[in-house]
Amino acid sequence: MDIIDFENENDYASQAGSGALLNPRVDSTFKALFTQPTEESRAALKSFLEAATEKPIKSVSLTSNDAVVEFSGQRNVSYDVACIFNDGLSAEIEMQAFNQKYDYGKRAEYQVARLETTYLRKGESWLKAPTVYQISVLNFGYKPWQRKNDENYKATTVSRYAMRTKDGRELSNSLNIVFVELPNAAALEKSLESNTLLENWAVFLRDADNPKKVDIIKKLTMKEEGIMQAQKSLSSISSSRELWLAQYRQEIFERDRISSMEAAQKEGLEMGYEKGMERGIEKGIEKNRIETALSALKLGLSIEQISTITGLPRSEIEKL
Repeated sequence: MDIIDFENENDYASQAGSGALLNPRVDSTFKALFTQPTEESRAALKSFLEAATEKPIKSVSLTSNDAVVEFSGQRNVSYDVACIFNDGLSAEIEMQAFNQKYDYGKRAEYQVARLETTYLRKGESWLKAPTVYQISVLNFGYKPWQRKNDENYKATTVSRYAMRTKDGRELSNSLNIVFVELPNAAALEKSLESNTLLENWAVFLRDADNPKKVDIIKKLTMKEEGIMQAQKSLSSISSSRELWLAQYRQEIFERDRISSMEAAQKEGLEMGYEKGMERGIEKGIEKNRIETALSALKLGLSIEQISTITGLPRSEIEKL
């Protein structure tokens, strides 16, 4: 059922324990899915990491969700799920349920760079610089406006990025970015037997809470042990009223944000004239950021979450 089918958040939260499943594409649910102190949650995280990094996982442990702040005024980075695995490799996993209308690739590069600088201590050899992974699950297509007119573009669910020369020669393979684009996973439903593990994870995350896709999810769980454990973890956390409330508030917030952004852009265009057009648009967007931050504060989102969503520094949000 769509969120508009419910009168209020309490009505929406009444689904807890009813058999309905939370939406794993909302970051609060996504995070809970992989971070519970249960065997199924740990097994799900291990499986997802193996799929994303293409490495066998011997051990994995959760770490702080906040990157170290090196200087006053540095923009804070908060991860959905952060972990160290195989005694030295590290990864952070993000769920992006809504398109924030900025170049997400730049954000991913910044995040993986911050992750890399977390672990090497002063005086240690550069050879000890860890291999790190920034893994993003996107519930939207990455840069669709650029791909529309690209004759060579082929829609893919999984994209892997690393630092290489134009002719493909690898630098050191220390910084790795993995994008999983869920909209493209629809084409994978008929090829579950031949899909990669990460592609099947994409199908699961896209369809897990959809009652019309029960048969597909059943096939996935029978084929992939890790996805079976994820299904168990999702079923377990779906009994939490707090998570249903968190999901409701985030979805309402995002609907309001999108509506507010569209209004701000329209206002900015109306304010713009001759050479002041760009300044008018920027003013409208800035007004939207402040209004969005105020709405998020009322809904109880953390300052870190609001900063990530709006791009406003923590100091400005604290003043609101």
